[in-house]
Amino acid sequence: MESNDKLEELLRQMYAEEPQVDIDKEWQKFEAKHFAPKRKSWGWTQIAALFIGVLMLSGIAYAAIHIINNSHSQKTELQDTTAIAHKASAPAVRQTSQESPTLSEPKTFENVPLKDIVAELTSAYHITIKIRNAEAAALRLYYPWNPQMPLQQVVEELNRFEKVHLTLNGDTLIIE
Repeated sequence: MESNDKLEELLRQMYAEEPQVDIDKEWQKFEAKHFAPKRKSWGWTQIAALFIGVLMLSGIAYAAIHIINNSHSQKTELQDTTAIAHKASAPAVRQTSQESPTLSEPKTFENVPLKDIVAELTSAYHITIKIRNAEAAALRLYYPWNPQMPLQQVVEELNRFEKVHLTLNGDTLIIE
């Protein structure tokens, strides 16, 4: 039995020497060491990325403002062209579509907006224009024009272009 006594004695000593561990306290130490939020400092690459992002956004904003201003000025220009055509086209006698205009030499319009082509037609055929579709009026076309052709035939040829629809209503040419 002595061996059992010795074993018990050894077990008591072993358990007596082991200190009691506070689990909550140890868990808090572990959390603080491994899960504590670290304060993040800004590196030079992050500052550079932020700077580039701000520059890109300001560039996009500038481009958007520039595009809006240009489209607004084009609309104003189209309205001015219509007003000028109305003022300049009030002759007492209008040529019929069968008569040839005063110009006799053919003219080629190369990469010219439709509104400029029509403005040339208004002076040659003594008509007025109305622009109802600003996008169609801004289309750039290649058109060889013979001033000796009747106006109705010129309108038919221009209507063959995609996205262009012209209507001749009396002495008014309408861009739709």
